[in-house]
Amino acid sequence: VSTYDVDRVLDPEQPLSDEVLSSVSLCTSFVVFDVTQPPFDDLNVRQAFVMAVDRQQYIDVLLSGVGLPAEGLYPPALPGHNPDLEGLPYDPEAARRLLAQSRYRGPAGLPPIVFTSGGIGNDASPSVAALVQMWEQNLGVSITVENLEPDLYYDLCYGGQHGQIVTSGWCADYPDPENFADALFRTGAQQNLGNYSNPDLDALLDRARIEQDVARRIELYQQAEQIIVQDAPAVFLVHSISYVLVKPYVQGYVLTPIDIPLERYLWVER
Repeated sequence: VSTYDVDRVLDPEQPLSDEVLSSVSLCTSFVVFDVTQPPFDDLNVRQAFVMAVDRQQYIDVLLSGVGLPAEGLYPPALPGHNPDLEGLPYDPEAARRLLAQSRYRGPAGLPPIVFTSGGIGNDASPSVAALVQMWEQNLGVSITVENLEPDLYYDLCYGGQHGQIVTSGWCADYPDPENFADALFRTGAQQNLGNYSNPDLDALLDRARIEQDVARRIELYQQAEQIIVQDAPAVFLVHSISYVLVKPYVQGYVLTPIDIPLERYLWVER
């Protein structure tokens, strides 16, 4: 079920409404800042850009309200998700103050900023356009959108051929916070498109890798997420929600957060 069809199929008057299953998925969408490129080498600038994004408006307008605002990296269904995470809130006034306190002294002092995404031609995708508009309205900055051919997008990005802002996102390969924090934000990780590096985070992730006490291990990964959120190497946008239509004669179907049908447990009743 696409996000644009969700309202229709959830309508109790529609015959398909009884066939809908939904679940929070193990996916988080976000955009990355390249912390090695000005102006995102400045923490105040990164935090300002994060706090200038209204996630709920983004979800309501672009996704027809389907999705959960992402305060952090870990999806709600992931072991290690922290409901008490101290995220960076939407606060345009505070964002403008942070930008003024940066070494760039406000929007007029910023270098040209390029937002790289996958696309065709000169048209910005609705997602990219929405973010650019928020940053322009709330921070007074001007951003150039650069489209890369979708089939070459990740090859070029991994080769360093991208602007200071890069479209990204992640779905779990397996349901563990290591697959998010280590894979995306450890120094030198292949998926670390923003070249983010924090020795304190790396040390914490090293400890979490070998910690055998489950509760302590989860606590370490929650500390890691808090560091990532406060360092603002990315704007975390949306935790996805999955929908699937299942006919009533299909029995035993379970919609798991990682969205892998357990087909061996299915049967058909006629």
